[in-house]
Amino acid sequence: MPVDKSSKLFWTGSKTDLIELLYALHSTSVINSGTVDIKELALHFEHFYNIDLGNYYHTFIEIRARKNSKTKFLDKLVEILNQRMEVLDD
Repeated sequence: MPVDKSSKLFWTGSKTDLIELLYALHSTSVINSGTVDIKELALHFEHFYNIDLGNYYHTFIEIRARKNSKTKFLDKLVEILNQRMEVLDD
């Protein structure tokens, strides 16, 4: 899918990280009260962040097959946000 440069935001992390976030948001039903399907959400992310996610279904299968933390990126987000709040609280 061609990338639309109308958005000025660019995902600079890995595609796998964005796909992990995409599936987490979809799983928690926090967008359109859970009525949006994964394909529509992926298309929105691709447009909004100027990225081609490729075969995100296959990538999700790879994420599920991880041996250690299946939610590596989400774990990192929590850790970094907690660190930021601790620094601000000091």
